[in-house]
This record gives sequence, structure tokens and C-alpha cells, in this order.
Amino acid sequence: MAGAGAVIHVVGSMMIDRVVRVQSLPRAGETVAARSSWVFAGGKGANQAAAAARCGARVRMLGRGGPDARFIVEALRDAGVRTGAISLEDEASGNATVMVAAGGENAIVIAPEANRRISRRDIEHFLAGGEQGDIVLFQNECSFLEEGIGAAAARGLRVWLNAAPADASLRELRFTKLAGLVVNETEAEALTGEADAARALEALAVRMPGGTVVVTLGAEGAIAAVGGARYAHRGYAVDAVDTVGCGDAFVGAYLAAIADGMDVVRALARANAAGALAAMREGAMPSLPSRAEIDVAARLPEGSRLKPRAGGGDGMPECCESCDYQLAGSRLHEPCPECGRVILPARFIRNWSRAHERRGFRLASEAYRATAVLWLAVLAWIILEHDTVGVGISRWVLAASTVLLPLTMLAVAWRAVHSRGRLLAIAASVLRLVAPASVVAIDALGSGPSDWVLRGLILSVVACDGLFAAMVPSLAIGTRVQGIPVQRRWGIRALAVLALVVSVLQDVLPGPPTAIFALSAALVLWSAVEVSGIARRMRGLEQR
Repeated sequence: MAGAGAVIHVVGSMMIDRVVRVQSLPRAGETVAARSSWVFAGGKGANQAAAAARCGARVRMLGRGGPDARFIVEALRDAGVRTGAISLEDEASGNATVMVAAGGENAIVIAPEANRRISRRDIEHFLAGGEQGDIVLFQNECSFLEEGIGAAAARGLRVWLNAAPADASLRELRFTKLAGLVVNETEAEALTGEADAARALEALAVRMPGGTVVVTLGAEGAIAAVGGARYAHRGYAVDAVDTVGCGDAFVGAYLAAIADGMDVVRALARANAAGALAAMREGAMPSLPSRAEIDVAARLPEGSRLKPRAGGGDGMPECCESCDYQLAGSRLHEPCPECGRVILPARFIRNWSRAHERRGFRLASEAYRATAVLWLAVLAWIILEHDTVGVGISRWVLAASTVLLPLTMLAVAWRAVHSRGRLLAIAASVLRLVAPASVVAIDALGSGPSDWVLRGLILSVVACDGLFAAMVPSLAIGTRVQGIPVQRRWGIRALAVLALVVSVLQDVLPGPPTAIFALSAALVLWSAVEVSGIARRMRGLEQR
């Protein structure tokens, strides 16, 4: 649930992270074999935007990439980030190669590409959507940093900078326009020449007398300066699996706390908790913790050891995702003791972590597709206005399909991963089943339903179909199953709105409600196609 505080506007990078796990980082001239390789959504801007949104903040982002970065936008949308200002029309997306050693240490090489082609005009247009007192977050992976900071400050926005990566260009930057600065020890030394973090903090505080400076210390927590006050939080102990994205989790959680009106002490505790939790999972964006997880960890005393998160701190599934065999005592990349399949990091969550639950979803999707075709045939029959016998037969088939269709919709929603759309999809299915039943009951009790009852029935059925269709894209949120492309998301929602509008205007439109039947059939069929697509991509992910 989005917070009620200030909006966070992120001008930042999107990177396709190619992560390879190695026993140890290679020395100069050395070639090492990777133990595994993965592709994740990443980039400091995207990671920090997603981290803040997962903490409950209202977040919007300006970014740029190529068509191959579409999955990053989907991941941002799933995290709750508003992505309307992100363009995917560039020739080449930014990318990063990340090597992660067995102990969690990492080495990263980035190619900014599209991120360096965000224009000054893009930034100014994006900042026009902010209000005085909102927070704007920059990093050093995009172009026009100094101009963007100046434009944001001129609009009365609170400007924060994560000075990463730190290079010579930042030495000339005027920090007086910043409300806040976040750096790690390496970046602090690059900006001040001071190897000691405490002395670097003091040097940066001199350059920002009216702002906040935060220096992160990795496993040792973080220190901060706000005017003449100094703060420190020792962080939390964890068994680190992958430190990629921990700093981004810290920044996002810290700004989410500040946007929500929390003081520096609480913000540091929450940010350190977020960074520590992120270290217990692989990847950058996939490792970002939720607000609920941070709430629990941040209440613990400094230095407390955090327990592994659900599913295992290293991404270890609780049971084999192929045969449901319990994997207690097993390790990643070993064969499953039951079926022999290699154990990979968890790709599914909650009920989908069980193979039989996923099979149930696939069966439900096939049943929904079949009843959708039946519904289409019945409505086509009615539209074509067959003879009396044909219409009589179609009424019986209509009655059957009217019952079967919401039941299969309910089966799909019930078997979906628990998400913000699941309950609404279930409600739409139940209401679609109840509405025709109420009309039948009214007909049985009296001389038949009146015209206004029939009009209400048509309107309620179309509304339920539209609500279910709008919730279909959220049914697999949280898993690694590829989502529905944004164009089709908006397309199915536009069709739902159009069907609802035509249903409301049914008394105004001349002739029989042919248009309503046609739109209803198209809406149900499109929903069935998208549900079948989710099931097909789920199956493909299982077979990798």
C-alpha cells in the first residue's frame, strides 16, 4: 500500500544485470569458470525506485532503454513504481556484468548506453510533475546530472544524490543544492580523499552545511551528519549470499522513511535492515525486501542477526519445484533426491512453489479457455438470431455457459499466486455467478424479471468480466513468469471500459444489444488468451 508522504521522483538508470557466480573473483589475466549465471532487472535508478516503492512510498521514474529492457519496466510496475515516463525506444539498453564470489563479494562492469541518452528536456519535463516538498533522487549513471539537480532545486524539490559511481566529474558538483547525499566508503574517499569514513563524513558535511550526508559502511551499518548532529547505526548481521543491490535497497528504504516523515534515527535503522535483508538473496531487484519484512527487522537492536527470509536466504526453495520433494538438507545446484532435477533458486512463490498447485492453475486456465469459446459461440448464436428451435437450444447452452464460465474464472483466480489482484478476481467471479442466479430466482417467484432487472444483469455481467480481465495481469506477480506486455495490459483494460460504457448506454443505442454481446465475448476471449499465456510461460519456466 502506497504511503501518504511525499512522492519520490527517480531520475535514474535501468540496467540488464548479467550475474555470474564464481568461487572467487578473478585476478588480472585469470580466467575462472562460473558456477551459474542469471539475468536480472537492475540499474541503480531502477533498483532504488523499486526499493522505495516496496517500502510503501509513492514512486515515479524517468528512464530510458531498448526493447530488451521491457522486463525491467514490468518488474518496476510489479513493485509499484509508476513507469509512464520510461522510454524503450533506444537502440541499446544499459547493461552490467556482475561477478559474485562465494563469500558475497562482487565486481561490476557497467555499460550505460541508453541511460546516457536521457536528455535535459526529458528531465525538465519529468520534474514538472513534482510538487514542492517532493523528493527527487539522482545517481551518476545518467547524463545531465548537474543540470537536473539545478532544475529540481529551482522547483522547490528536495534533491538527493547517490553519488555512484563516483568519478572525477562529481568533484566539481555544487553540493549546496542538495538536500541529501548518500555514498559508500569508496565513494566518500573518491569525493574527499579521506580513507577514514568518519573524516570523509565531516569533509562532506562542510560542503553541505544545510543538508544530510549519509555514509554507508557495509556490514558495519551507516553514519550520518545533519547540520551539527551526528548519527550512527551499527546495522545487522546476516549470512550474506549476494551483496549486489544492498546499497540500492538502503537508499530506497532510507528515502521512503524520509518521505513518510520519519527521523534520521528510524530511517537509518530501516535502511540498514533493508540492505541486510537484500544480502540474503541473489540478484538486485529480486532481493529487495518488502515493507513488512523491514518493519520486523528494524525493531531489533543494532547488531542483531537476522534470520533467513522465507524460501531460504540463498533463494533455496523449500521443496523441489518439479516434484514437491522436501529439500531440507539439500543445497542449490545439487540434484533433487527424488527426481534428480538440479535444484535452482526459487522461481515461484507462495502456493506456486508447489508443483501440484501450478498444475491446478494450468488445468483451470484450459477450462476457462474452453468455456470462453463456448460463451463466444452462444453469444454468436444469439446475435445471428436463429429460428425458434435454435434459440431455444441456445438458451439451454446459455444457461450452462453462464454457470460454467464464472466457475472456471473462480478456479483460475483461486489457483493464482496471492497478490493484490487475486481477491478482486475472486470477487468478480463470484458476483458473475450470483447475478444470473438472482434473476432466475426473481423469475421463479413472479411473472418474470422486469426490464430494469435485465438491464442490471447485463451491466453487472459486463462489469465482472471487465474487472476480472483487468486483474489478469496481476495473477502471477512475484514469480519469475514473464508478465503481460504493457500494450496488451492497457488494451484489455480499454476494452473493459468500452464494454462497460456501451452497457450503461444500452437504452440509448438503437436495436438489440448486439454490440454489448460482441464486446462481452471479445473481453472474455481475450482474458482467456492471456490466462493461457501465463500458464504456457509458467510451463516453459519449469522446463528450463
